Amino acid sequence: MMGNGDFWLMRTFWDFDFPRPFLPNFKFVGGIHCRPAKPLSKEVEKFVQSSGDAGIVVFSLGSMVKNLTTEKANMIASALAQISQKVLWRYSGEKPQTLGSNTRMYDWIPQNDLLGHPKTKAFITHGGTNGMYEAIYHGVPMVGIPMFGDQSDNMVHMKAKGAAVIVNLNFMTTESLRDAVNTVINDKSYKENVMRLSRIHHDRPMSPRDEAVFWIEFTMRNKGAKHLRVQAHELTWYQYLSLDVLTFLIIIDLLLIFILYKICSFSFQRCCGRKMTKRKAE
Repeated sequence: MMGNGDFWLMRTFWDFDFPRPFLPNFKFVGGIHCRPAKPLSKEVEKFVQSSGDAGIVVFSLGSMVKNLTTEKANMIASALAQISQKVLWRYSGEKPQTLGSNTRMYDWIPQNDLLGHPKTKAFITHGGTNGMYEAIYHGVPMVGIPMFGDQSDNMVHMKAKGAAVIVNLNFMTTESLRDAVNTVINDKSYKENVMRLSRIHHDRPMSPRDEAVFWIEFTMRNKGAKHLRVQAHELTWYQYLSLDVLTFLIIIDLLLIFILYKICSFSFQRCCGRKMTKRKAE
């Protein structure tokens, strides 16, 4: 099915990705789900405004992580209690005993709207593509706690671009998480770098959604995009692995070795035969 695809819409963009060559039937629509922030509910907005000049931190490990061990949850809660900002933590597990008064837990949070709020100072994330692009879209520096899948690679990209700090979940301590959050908030370079990525993200001839729509309709109008497909898709498995070329080269090598062996054998026999004839004559 992958080989038969005429056109590919990639969910990344060059604000996140590193430059590398791609085929003409690859188009990048990273951040296609991002949108301007909407007003928060009165209850959430009141809590956000209570943060004052310190601002807020948004914390979510995604929809797949609903619970943590008691030890990890208490350690994270203790770290969050030591920062100046108010924290909105998406977590449906048991309430940690070390939860600070500056932290509120929610089963669900309007993540995009919170990241777009002017009081948001940092985003603690697992490194999922959706949340990462929302942070880039709104220009929010990140603290990454990757766990599986593409999350580690995503956060390595963000760290390399100076927009995030990575904390290893298995070796994370209260101090390391607290220091990571304080670093991305207090070190202005992280905010400057993520804002640069945000400007790159927004500086496009059309929105990712409009571009996706155009190329989908383009493929439909032309009954596919065969003219953009590389011929590598038409190769058989042995051609793709160059086994036919390898077999040809091996046969040539064996033939050359055989000819060389015959020449050496013939020369040896001629040389030795003359010496034997000469000795018999003497």
